[in-house]
Amino acid sequence: MAGNAGNEDLRAVVVASRRSRRRRGSPGVLVWVSLAMIVCAAVALWATGTYPFDGSVEFLSSISGPWGPAGDPVPVDTEDPEEIEPPGPTLMERAQEARAVYVTIPAAGTVSKMSSIITFVRKHEGLNALVMDVRDNNGMVPCDPPEGVPSRSAGYKHYPALVKELSREGYYLIARIVCFQDPYIASNYPELAIRTPSGTPWRDRDGRLWLNPCDERNWEHIKTTALWAVEMGFHEIQLDYVRFPDSAAGIENTTVMPGREKYESRGDAIVAFLNYMSDALKDKAILSADIFGFTTIAVDDMGIGQKLEQVADCVDFISPMVYPSHYYNAGIYGFEVPEAHPYEVVGKSADEAAERTAGLRAKNRPWLQDFSMRIKYGPAEVQGQINALFERGIYTFMLWNPSNIYTDGVNYVPPAE
Repeated sequence: MAGNAGNEDLRAVVVASRRSRRRRGSPGVLVWVSLAMIVCAAVALWATGTYPFDGSVEFLSSISGPWGPAGDPVPVDTEDPEEIEPPGPTLMERAQEARAVYVTIPAAGTVSKMSSIITFVRKHEGLNALVMDVRDNNGMVPCDPPEGVPSRSAGYKHYPALVKELSREGYYLIARIVCFQDPYIASNYPELAIRTPSGTPWRDRDGRLWLNPCDERNWEHIKTTALWAVEMGFHEIQLDYVRFPDSAAGIENTTVMPGREKYESRGDAIVAFLNYMSDALKDKAILSADIFGFTTIAVDDMGIGQKLEQVADCVDFISPMVYPSHYYNAGIYGFEVPEAHPYEVVGKSADEAAERTAGLRAKNRPWLQDFSMRIKYGPAEVQGQINALFERGIYTFMLWNPSNIYTDGVNYVPPAE
């Protein structure tokens, strides 16, 4: 692993500086010289793609991970079979217990930011997973992608080593891949976008560009990105923006979307894509899909191709975004201001999802709100959402904060069974 090579190089620098200090008699000067040598080595390693948590992956490996002590596995005494530990949890069992925070690509590429996120997770018992962007809604990927995947690379060469180290420590890793809201591909490859009759990329009411969900060429590069993430060490592929634009009413009459004629509804097109991804990832990774929180209320696909029962029969986990702040309309769930009732909103959503998806493939792992909009959210509001899930036997969730700043003073530990 590149990280191990980096550790050896840095250790060599540290040892050399200590020997030099013993030989010479100017402690003040020598301290500065030693520090300068270490910094230069760390910068050089960063430039070559070696993962640099302060120049070394030792920052990660020095603290226990969520599934046991960090570092190399403790040798098992095979002389006495009774001493052999039972096998650990299966991947699906881990997925059902994953309690994650979200990490952007820039955060993963910034030493200070990623360090603060990992420190937060380690300080808060119960958190054991990370949702990390592998393709965001700007068409950016963390490092150079496989051939045939058009994208903007952030240039973080250390990213694969980071993923491997986090996986080695026992964190459950979820790769978030934005699917059809992609300005980079839509701008540079307009033939793959939803287009106007003149051939230019169509824009939604917010000015965003979208890929054509019916074009199987888009499916192919998403699949390639997902398999790349699995190769890096991710345990789960999470598909986001797996839908048509939410301002797309009637766009079939005003846009060009080759392949749309093959499907009776937008929901059928999304199902075909999800089945394609499910086949590609079978026996390789867990598959999940982010969906609107309103899918638990709506009886149709809301015009975006996300009908709860359809999606839930194609993936291992559905992840409704049940942010109370996004239930804008007065009267939802009987509340004048749903945002002021995080416990009740999340609980009622979970009840609806459980009832409507009973017997289907997917389990429910919702996104919870750890950010503020009209109402300030703090420990009580975040805790209320989590408690609503725990009381219903749902011990898996993800916290969303686009700035990757999460709330202290919350108990993330599920109740003992």
